[in-house]
Amino acid sequence: MYIRKLIRHPLSQLLIACAVIPLLLSACQPVNASTSLPSPQPSATTDPAPLSTATQAPPALATLPVSGASAAIALDFSGVAQNQAVETVEAVTPSDADSRGSLIMPEYRRVTLQGYPAAQHQLKPQIFAFPVKDLDVNVDAAEAAKSLQALLQDQQVGQSLPFLPLYNSKQVMHAQVQYLDFKNGKGVRFLTQYDQGPLKINNVEMIYTFQGLTSDGKTYLAAVLPVSHPELPADAQVYTQQAGDMTEFPAYLAKTVAWLDQQPAGNFTPDLAKLDALIQSIEVK
Repeated sequence: MYIRKLIRHPLSQLLIACAVIPLLLSACQPVNASTSLPSPQPSATTDPAPLSTATQAPPALATLPVSGASAAIALDFSGVAQNQAVETVEAVTPSDADSRGSLIMPEYRRVTLQGYPAAQHQLKPQIFAFPVKDLDVNVDAAEAAKSLQALLQDQQVGQSLPFLPLYNSKQVMHAQVQYLDFKNGKGVRFLTQYDQGPLKINNVEMIYTFQGLTSDGKTYLAAVLPVSHPELPADAQVYTQQAGDMTEFPAYLAKTVAWLDQQPAGNFTPDLAKLDALIQSIEVK
């Protein structure tokens, strides 16, 4: 196992969001300056489709079926959680999507970690296993898989990074980017936040995510794990109430990304090193 370091959310003010979304697209590049973070509700994110079954598994080493009778995924979550729930998420067809307002997706598997230190976060600590061959039912999901494959080959990071599950909001930044191997695959981990408006980076929305592929290319492995830092705002906060001040939002994001990049792994909760160890323990069988 090895790690290669890369150099490099109801809001009364949300009416300004539509005017500033284009700025978010161009505001995610880190800078190399060493700065302190400015004194730092919530954006709308969408959880994946409703689950169909749930089973409890003992802590530490757990087995999760992925596809077929014999496929499974083993992981050791003992460093960051006490238990887990293993779930099968039913496929969402076009007709289902029309009636339920959900995103079209194939059937996939999901693990929700329990006893994880992020009770106030808007997202749950979860790990997903998507069958790559079935992602074509959703153009955006299929594109994420293609983009991830390309990223793992050339390691050229752009303004955004591949991400599943799909959310109805925008990736506003990425920081602490590192490439990781798990037992039979590889991927990229990073800190990010998804928003629909100009919000500060904060402890109820920021996540650690891993996006990876098994060596045989059959499974897209994704982790969405809440993470916090004591110097970030505890709640989601609008960056500014004055539309005229939005010209400074890209610089705020760049400054914050640079600051996050300089933070030791142990300054975050959970420790980023423990989250890396969880990812590295995964084996898809």
